[in-house]
Amino acid sequence: MKLKILITGAHGDLACSIIKIIKKEFPMSIIIGTDLIKHGPGEELFDKIYKSPSVKNTKYKKFFKNIVKKIDLIIPTTETEINYLAKNKLTKKKILINKYQIIKTFNEKIKTHNFLIKEFKPMSLKYCYLLKNSSRIKNKKLPFFLKKNIGSGNQNYQIIDNKIKLQNLTQLNNKEWVIEEYLNKKSPEFTAAIVKFKKFNKICIFKRKLHKLGHTMYAEVYKNPKIERQLLKISQRINLNGCLNVQFKIINNRIKIFDINPRLSSSVRMRDMIGFHDCIWWIKNKLNINFATKIKIKNKLKIIKSFEEKIIS
Repeated sequence: MKLKILITGAHGDLACSIIKIIKKEFPMSIIIGTDLIKHGPGEELFDKIYKSPSVKNTKYKKFFKNIVKKIDLIIPTTETEINYLAKNKLTKKKILINKYQIIKTFNEKIKTHNFLIKEFKPMSLKYCYLLKNSSRIKNKKLPFFLKKNIGSGNQNYQIIDNKIKLQNLTQLNNKEWVIEEYLNKKSPEFTAAIVKFKKFNKICIFKRKLHKLGHTMYAEVYKNPKIERQLLKISQRINLNGCLNVQFKIINNRIKIFDINPRLSSSVRMRDMIGFHDCIWWIKNKLNINFATKIKIKNKLKIIKSFEEKIIS
């Protein structure tokens, strides 16, 4: 099948992973990209990349509408564009995106925490506050995490573990940052990809190690039926019709979720390599293309990611 596909954030890690998957599945397709910068790593992969204005620029809407006229499918990969396109309902029929209500629920750390407290309290952190709630922060014991309220992965965060760092918080925009419970550093970190279309509801969990830039550099398949069942309840509760990513640790045999991203994650190609094809399933479901509903994940594998993903065992 020959498709014409647009992927935004073309020079980003997620976009570069997605295009590799699509080229393998739909080798005849034409894939163009957009990005805030003209040149970058995506140039080796995309047929063409257009420099895009920011979503904050009044020219973005006209730019977007012009560039998607002859496109079969649009895949936004940046948080700002996902939020903008979902809210403004541009070209809804051919865009790979979750429902606005789902994106609205999980596009901020505070909103995600509030959802978990209400619906899945045992899996939530003890606290997550905006920095402006200084009275609450003063009563919190060190250490705790400092993160951007809106942001992806594990970027823009630090551990506040001494009085000097605590005092420096006054220099930040207190409406953009949150503090949250610091989970045991020695506990491994996990990322779970969940996909759901009607009765098709699957999950893939990786135990992972992170690159300093925030994306997964090492992953191994993690099987735990009890935890899988617990996480799948989230997709059922929000009536998911797409994909999302959950990041968590296991503390005292309990899941503690610190982030939910309502989109594909940067470890998408790692999953594709072991038989969990969430990106392709989502594309085919959107385009009404049949796909096999019985899957077989290659377990007991370890994957590293440097410039290329490689299965090492």
